Amino acid sequence: MQPIIVTCYTTPDLDGFASAIAYGEFLNKAGKKAEAMIFGGSMEEVNFVMRKFGFNRPLAGNADPPPLQEREIVLVDASDLNGLPDGLDPKNVIEVIDHRKINEAEIFKNAKIQIEFVGAAATLIAEKFIKKNVDISKMAVILLYSAIASNTLNFQANVTSKRDIMAADWLKSKVNLPSCYIKEMFTAKSDFEGNKLESALKNDCAYLLNLGGKKIKIAQLEMIEAKKMIQTRKNEIFDFLRAEHDENRLDYIFLTISDVEKRCNFFIAEHKRTQNLLKEVLGVKFEDGIAVRKGLIMRKEIVPMLKKTLENKKLEIHRVKLNPVRCNYLKR
Repeated sequence: MQPIIVTCYTTPDLDGFASAIAYGEFLNKAGKKAEAMIFGGSMEEVNFVMRKFGFNRPLAGNADPPPLQEREIVLVDASDLNGLPDGLDPKNVIEVIDHRKINEAEIFKNAKIQIEFVGAAATLIAEKFIKKNVDISKMAVILLYSAIASNTLNFQANVTSKRDIMAADWLKSKVNLPSCYIKEMFTAKSDFEGNKLESALKNDCAYLLNLGGKKIKIAQLEMIEAKKMIQTRKNEIFDFLRAEHDENRLDYIFLTISDVEKRCNFFIAEHKRTQNLLKEVLGVKFEDGIAVRKGLIMRKEIVPMLKKTLENKKLEIHRVKLNPVRCNYLKR
């Protein structure tokens, strides 16, 4: 029998990458033959961690077509079809482990589903090692710890839970990391010199959301010195958002940037329609296509808020269409 494939979205962030590698290790040590398989490229934070500690990238699915047909699949940090590797059949997925409120887990009819609202999928994987008292490799320890720190914006994001902190503390107790390690990681994530910015935006903005019947894309960057980057690269960002909007015929598109040191978010949106939506949902005010909001907020928090607002708008339009006379009367 061929090994179970443990994978995530293509070109994953550190959370998906770390979770796939570590859960593949866990399954093997639990007596189930498995292999982590990463499709696509690597984001800069992944490259930084792998280079710093001299780790080798796991098997990549670069075959054409990818070797997924008739293979049992475990998805980590993923619970919908957007961005999954080509050739992956939902009926072959036997397990889904994710941490998002907005998901499509019901698509995977044959899968055991674990959706728990913590800050990182890596936390859920670390808890499996803890619960079963399974030995964990140095590579898995460092990747999972780094992923939790990254996904919770160094434990400052609203999504950070006690479980994230406990898992991170357990992992950190098993390895000696430099005191400046997390700062180094976020500095590496903030390197958008040359074409790295366009690459980061493309990789992170690959997934199309349908919220309240509206097509929407949200790009997200997490970094330090965000204001300086925006001042020097604003036109490139607008060009990217405009091209994505036109190519995909989107209703809404914007970029959100979390500045980990300044503890604020920048929002960049060119179209008034998107600006008005974000003003309604987040209370932000745009000037020259840019808005600032105090406090850190992540895309995974914004999406449910947008979904609620857009679905309410859709219901209101539906009510007006069903009974325009009554609605007009009530408005008087």
